[in-house]
Amino acid sequence: MTGILLDAQREAPPEPELPPPDLDLATTVRSFAVAVLARTLEVLDGRRPRTQLAGAVADPVLAQITALLQHGIVGGNADCARLHRVHVQLRSPAAAEFFGTFVRGARARALAGSLERREVRVSPPGVLPRRTRERWVVAEFTIL
Repeated sequence: MTGILLDAQREAPPEPELPPPDLDLATTVRSFAVAVLARTLEVLDGRRPRTQLAGAVADPVLAQITALLQHGIVGGNADCARLHRVHVQLRSPAAAEFFGTFVRGARARALAGSLERREVRVSPPGVLPRRTRERWVVAEFTIL
């Protein structure tokens, strides 16, 4: 049998250099994620009103949380949910993904989702001119 012997000593092409991660941005995003996820768990437990999530979560996420509360799928347990771990992966300066765990009683559950920088209304409804600011918002959220 004859074949071709490949030169295993060839050098691979150099990897393109990636810029170092922005540690200040990563710290800011993770701090936001921890705060809003802890607040979300408190809302799901019935310890906070869902209105406290306004501006921090996207409208579809708020609708999803409202549906969970209306159908009694979450909460109703004497134990409060506690955020256990949160990991954040930056995708760009305006997008990130998170995943982590929370504990309620003896049971641990996973959660995951995405964060985005968006224009968020900061003036009360009915007040003109309407003021907005760019802030981090939970764009997707799921409990696994």
